[in-house]
Order: sequence, then structure tokens, then C-alpha cells
Amino acid sequence: MRGLGPALRVLFVTTLILQTGTVAFPFLTAYLVGQNRYSGPQVGLIVALYGIGALAADLCSGPLLRALPPRTVMAAGLVGTAATVGCLPFVREPGALMAATTVWGFCYEIFMPASYLETIHQSSERDRRIAFSVNRLAINLGMGVGPVIGAAVFVWRPAVLFGLNAFAVLAAALYLVSRPGTDAPPAARPTPAEPRDGTGRRDARFWTILVLSVPIHCAYALPLTFLSMYVVHDLGLSSLWVGLIFAVSAGCIVLFEIPLNMAMRDTSTFGSLATGYALAAAGFALMGAVRSGPALLGATLLWTAAEMMVLPGLIHYVSQLSHPAREARNLGLYSAVMNIGLITTPQLSLLLANHTGPSSPWYLAGCGIALALVTIVLLSRSSDLSLRTPCPAESADGPGREGPAFPVPHP
Repeated sequence: MRGLGPALRVLFVTTLILQTGTVAFPFLTAYLVGQNRYSGPQVGLIVALYGIGALAADLCSGPLLRALPPRTVMAAGLVGTAATVGCLPFVREPGALMAATTVWGFCYEIFMPASYLETIHQSSERDRRIAFSVNRLAINLGMGVGPVIGAAVFVWRPAVLFGLNAFAVLAAALYLVSRPGTDAPPAARPTPAEPRDGTGRRDARFWTILVLSVPIHCAYALPLTFLSMYVVHDLGLSSLWVGLIFAVSAGCIVLFEIPLNMAMRDTSTFGSLATGYALAAAGFALMGAVRSGPALLGATLLWTAAEMMVLPGLIHYVSQLSHPAREARNLGLYSAVMNIGLITTPQLSLLLANHTGPSSPWYLAGCGIALALVTIVLLSRSSDLSLRTPCPAESADGPGREGPAFPVPHP
């Protein structure tokens, strides 16, 4: 952590508090069902509207982040999340609850593209992949602890979850605003001009990588939404294997993602993404082919290794491609694609499993990623779309920008 600049250390701690304190949403469905006030379709719609609010936040983040500094947007989102979550136990009417859940999803998700933009502003291009890995470390650590705390509190008194969640998010907001920032005042911050050529090479590469990231984001939603049913009901294995798979994946990410990306600091975007896509395609296809617990763990190691390369690599590449005037828009669209994968994958995987067999979602994920990999390799022959060719510092879209240095401590 000493290798981080002060602003990125503040972002790490803020994100860690936020994710650790996110204890209410994993148990929202169980809480609503336990109230015996709402029908099954109403509960499903209430939970779905959280995702709709999050998707709206991604799409609105571009204009917001062009008008306001990232830290201001993050603080506003945290305060809005705390206020909304704290009020939810007192909302009874279904329509009001749907509206509140939508606002909750919006306020919570607006933090993410703002944190991406803050990471870009506070890191040099060479070390940005490491900076994004550190941000992912905060997310993964928090997501590993938060549901455990939530499970213990839910057994005792479910409604307390919302107060605890609101208190933690408010603590994250207070920590963020109490630390000195590096944002220039709005009057002193120049607003980048829109590029004159909207169809330049940077934009073409951005839309290409955005489309090629869709199979990845859909595939990585499968472990979260489909794995437990597949292992327990379709393979007939103990639920302990589900816990072990998640534990191995999370442990590898926490222990090895930052060292791996530091070792690959000078690896080209093409090299890191091509390697990661190949490992992911093999890992997800093997999840459908194997039938034993140890073999599933072996497949998990493959797609986890790919995750450590691909997810920081994709957001790093998006930041490289983005003209300063379009950074916020591009980061919001990238976050929207991630959310679309999480929203659509559960329904699609269950529908596919019911009609073509339980292994088919894993095979489809592997084939989709393999097809994206082939496209990446074929595009390497194009000077305009190739990931091999560095994005020029000066282009028709405008000048590049180099952030502050990201010092790495010596052993």
C-alpha cells in the first residue's frame, strides 16, 4: 500500500469500508419474503429495480462526471445510499419500496465509474493496471467480509441489517470527505474540448473492445448466479464444494492479483488480454465438461487466473483509449456492460440449462470468449483496431494525458 499515492490510499480505504458494509442487499429478497406483505412477482420486481437503478447510474455518470469532480460524485452517492438504505425498513407500500430500491441502486452504482475516473487521474499510464488491481482488492476483501457479517445479523434481527449498512456507508462518506483531496476547484479545472472527429481511431477501438468484453462479463456472472445450483442439483456434489470454489477463487485474487499485474506491468495489452481470454475460455468450458469436485477446482484456477489479467486489463485499456473529454462517458458505458451481464446472465443461463442441458451455459461462455479471442487476433492485422498498436499520445481525437507517478516500494 506504500506504493500508492495519498489519493489512491484514500480511495482504497473508502471502497473497503463501503464493500464491507454492504450487508443488506445480499439478504434483500429473504427480508422481503419474510415480511409476508408482498407477492412473489412484487419481490422479484423490487429486486430487479435495484439493477435498473444501477444501470441508469452508469448511463448518467458521463454527464455527472463532466460537471463534477469524481470525489464529489462518490461522496454524494455514498450519502444517498446511506439515506435510502436507512429508510427502507420503514417503507411499507410496494410502489414506494420500488422507488426507494431504484434510488438505492442508482446511488450505490454511481460510486463505481467515479472511482474508475479517480484512479485514472491519480495514476500514471504505466502503473494504471496495478492501481485498478488495488481497487479490485478493496472490492474483493469487502465482498468477502460483508455477507458473513450480514448472515450473522440476519439470523438475529433482519431489520438491523439496513441500519448497519447505512452506518457503514455514511462512515465511508465521512472518511472520504475528511481526507484532503487533489481535485482542483471547478473554476480552475479546464474542461476538455470534445474531439472534432467523433469517428477517430480511439473511438473505433473503444466500441470494439466494449463489444468484445460482453462475453467476459456474462461469463463471470455465471459463478455468482449459476454455480451453486449446478454443483448441488445438477452434479449432485456437496454444497461444501461451492464454498471451496469461491474460497479458492477469492484467495487467489487477494494474494496474487497485484503481484501478477506488477510482473506484467510492461506486457502489451494484446499479450495480457489474449492470454487471459484463452485461459478464461478453457476454464469455463472445463466447468461444463468435468464432473468431480477436484476437477472443478482445477477449472476454477484457470478462469480465476484469467480474471486477474483480463478485468484490470480491460478497464486499463478503456482508460488508454479515452480522450479526456470522453473518459467519463466511456467508463460509464463500460460499467453499464458489466451490469447488463449481471442482470441478464441468471435468466439466460437457467433458460439455456432447462432446454439444452445443465452444462450448456458453461460451454456457451467458453465458446463466446473463444470467439472474442479469435476476433482480437484477427483484428491484430488492422492498424486501426489492433490491440498490438499503441494508442498514440497525440491523435485526431486530442492529446493524451499522463498522470502522476505511481511509486513502487523497494523490498
